[in-house]
Amino acid sequence: MGIEGRIREHYYSSFSSFLRDEFSFDKRTKMPPQNMLNSMISFGNSLLYSTILTEVYYTQLNPLISYLHESGERRYSLSLDISEIFKPLIVDRVIFNLINNRIIKKENFYELNSCYLNENGKRTL
Repeated sequence: MGIEGRIREHYYSSFSSFLRDEFSFDKRTKMPPQNMLNSMISFGNSLLYSTILTEVYYTQLNPLISYLHESGERRYSLSLDISEIFKPLIVDRVIFNLINNRIIKKENFYELNSCYLNENGKRTL
């Protein structure tokens, strides 16, 4: 997991090189997200997580048993494990498309000690 963490850190550090300047990215912050890109990543990951959890319920798999994440009271670790595979493929690509094609803008966010998507921004994402 340490190697995966360092790889993901390097991956996130490359975002600024191919995104518009308006959406600068220094580092990944989660609780709470500190800038627009972090809030989009957090919201997109939560949508992916809930979608995967819904699909896991249609299988014979137990959402509490996983191979990477530790089980917790408030989350199903199998969904977290599966979503790790699809975050760069789905969430990140959607975010890049929205930013670089100017579909999402600064007006889709609000700040209260951190940065969050407003309702219009959530619908857009």
